[in-house]
Amino acid sequence: MSTETNVYVSALQDSLQKKQQVLQTILDMTKEQREVLAQEHPAMDRFEEIMDAKEEQIARLNELDGGFESLFKKIGDTLQKQRYQYEKQIKQMQEYIRSITDLGVQIESMEHQNRDAFQKYLVSERKEIRTGRASSKTAVSYYQNMPNQHHEWQTYFMDQKQ
Repeated sequence: MSTETNVYVSALQDSLQKKQQVLQTILDMTKEQREVLAQEHPAMDRFEEIMDAKEEQIARLNELDGGFESLFKKIGDTLQKQRYQYEKQIKQMQEYIRSITDLGVQIESMEHQNRDAFQKYLVSERKEIRTGRASSKTAVSYYQNMPNQHHEWQTYFMDQKQ
């Protein structure tokens, strides 16, 4: 085992471990978004904050993927040829990859649920806006028509009844 290859293998393991941590963070944020959307009156400011934080984590994830790919290109052939020498490290990396895949599936599933919940929220908000507009139109119409409702003959009859 060469020292250089050991360093690269270690870096690959480190990269996968960091990727696993980032995905766990994204999963936790996605769960928090689900909790926000489950509230009767969702705090959309908080939802957007989480979205921004997730974008940062996704950017970090892309960096890690790029670094992993570039390292793997350098030593992939060596690992393949000397897989028995690096068996322990390869198994550890396979475990990370399984965990990463599982986290990815969980995130994707929860994102679909959140998207559906968000769509329901939007429909509800649109309905509320339409109801508010209809109420406003009714009120405006009422106040525009009220001055025209008073007729002189109504006063005359009121005065005559007394």
